[in-house]
Amino acid sequence: MNNRILLVVGDKFAAYIQGKDAITVSQLRGLLSLSIQMLPGQDVTILVPGQGLGDSTVKRLLEEAATSPHLARFDFSLWHALPKRAASSVSHKHVQANTLISEPRQRTADTYELHLLIDEDCELMSDHQTGQHVQGMILIEATRQALLAVTERFLLPSNGIDYSFVLSALSVSYSHYTFPVGAVLRCVINEASMENPRRLSFSAELFVEQCGQVVSTFTVSFGAMEKLRISKRENMQAVKTQSEYLAYVAANMQHYAEESLGHVENL
Repeated sequence: MNNRILLVVGDKFAAYIQGKDAITVSQLRGLLSLSIQMLPGQDVTILVPGQGLGDSTVKRLLEEAATSPHLARFDFSLWHALPKRAASSVSHKHVQANTLISEPRQRTADTYELHLLIDEDCELMSDHQTGQHVQGMILIEATRQALLAVTERFLLPSNGIDYSFVLSALSVSYSHYTFPVGAVLRCVINEASMENPRRLSFSAELFVEQCGQVVSTFTVSFGAMEKLRISKRENMQAVKTQSEYLAYVAANMQHYAEESLGHVENL
């Protein structure tokens, strides 16, 4: 008996499966629901979970597979070993589908590893999916969540302070497309300034890897500050900006009026 390997991705990655040993989750559900006479051959197909699969989708699919007449024809072992999606307390996302990462694991003193777990129902895929690759903004958000998760789990001191996070610098380098297959995020903390417990600062590099190759690199500087302190600073800057903006509008009312008149005349 020969074993075939088949990738399964979310429906929104349908463009990726063309000409490949891959199907969408809806197509797999269709195969599972066929009558037993309509699925020829005796081979066992190993199903590899790709990107786009939410936790509820995986749960529902496994339940349907358990009652399918074709269960013996498919190997779901990899689906039962999927990494656990990070908790909202470390990803800072209230809706589960918007968490794009697994729980972080520490590999060395300053290196941490997470899995990319894209749910196609996440906020960044609610509009459309362009082409076959994972959009860059999804990777940026996954990187942000990875930093939060690593810091929350491993770096914050246990001192009773309620911290908020501030991103101060971010640079991104995309060297290859990221596709909807398995991917690892590797986070390396290069610097950690912990002397002032009310104002921590960090610098890090994050690497997105597929098939053992780095496909994008992120260099980040960020801080963790006492939440009350950040709220006070934010409010002061908001009040100052509001005052400056209204003064700016008042000083430029004639310009705005002329701009508005020009738009009307061009209609």
